[in-house]
Amino acid sequence: MKVGDIVQGYKLTERIDRGGSDREFFRCTKDNTPFIMVYDKDVEQYLKLQQHLAKRKIAVPEIYWYDIEKRIMVQEDLGSRSLYEMSRSGIGLHAIYRQVIDELIRLQVEGRPGVSVECHYDAEHIRWEQEYFRKFFLIQYCGITQDASRSIDIDLEGIAKRILQLAEPISDYLMHRDFQSQNIYYKENRIRIIDFQSARIGPLTYDLGALLRDAYAEVDQQTEYELFNYYHSQLQKKGIAIAREELWQIYRLTALQRGMQALGAFANLSLNKNKTHFLKYIPRGIQLLAQGSKDTEYRMLHSIISSLQA
Repeated sequence: MKVGDIVQGYKLTERIDRGGSDREFFRCTKDNTPFIMVYDKDVEQYLKLQQHLAKRKIAVPEIYWYDIEKRIMVQEDLGSRSLYEMSRSGIGLHAIYRQVIDELIRLQVEGRPGVSVECHYDAEHIRWEQEYFRKFFLIQYCGITQDASRSIDIDLEGIAKRILQLAEPISDYLMHRDFQSQNIYYKENRIRIIDFQSARIGPLTYDLGALLRDAYAEVDQQTEYELFNYYHSQLQKKGIAIAREELWQIYRLTALQRGMQALGAFANLSLNKNKTHFLKYIPRGIQLLAQGSKDTEYRMLHSIISSLQA
């Protein structure tokens, strides 16, 4: 597909760069109304998830037309007010983040029953993310040798083991897995969520870590604590009873894991997929991972990351 094509009466007017996605996005119009057309090789799975979430009143884009054989669909145009763009404006976003957290919990809890997601965020997936971080960030981007990168093996094993152990009571929930500011929009006074096609069944706190320790949109530590407390209070209202201190411990672990995954992604996308704009987010990603690993038992991880800070 290319700009100028007309597909099922929709005229493609603009190609949209959607971050790290391998899918193709176009803004299009029909009867003077804007839409988004998407080419997605896994469109069928996306549609199943969208239909499931929409039935449960979770704020995902509406689908207006699709062709599974051609792997394309037309969905609602959410405009340009992403949480990422809003955060760059300097406007106070505390109330918006509370709305985001409310919608996240709705996705995680109310989206779980009956969802057609078979992949679990298990030991294999945790180790895959850690090796992704090692291969693309530590070795390829930072130039650290394979042998030197092994200095953090004990820490990585410890993080994986602790996540699986401590997070087990809160690991049977729907997990977006990329719940960051570029995948969250604000339209007609409501939060909207995109790019949920990589959903897993996993721990609640991974998505919260992606949101509050997001290299795209800086959330200061005081605001992080306040929003974490709000998340905990809202979980309690849903009947999910877990002590704040226990949840905080799990949150810190999964935020570390997410931070490593994000740095691996920034390095891979910029160095191997010609998406060099991701380079500018690496310094903030390093800062977040250094802060998160400070005063933990993961001293080698903290040492190697803090040494990379400018």
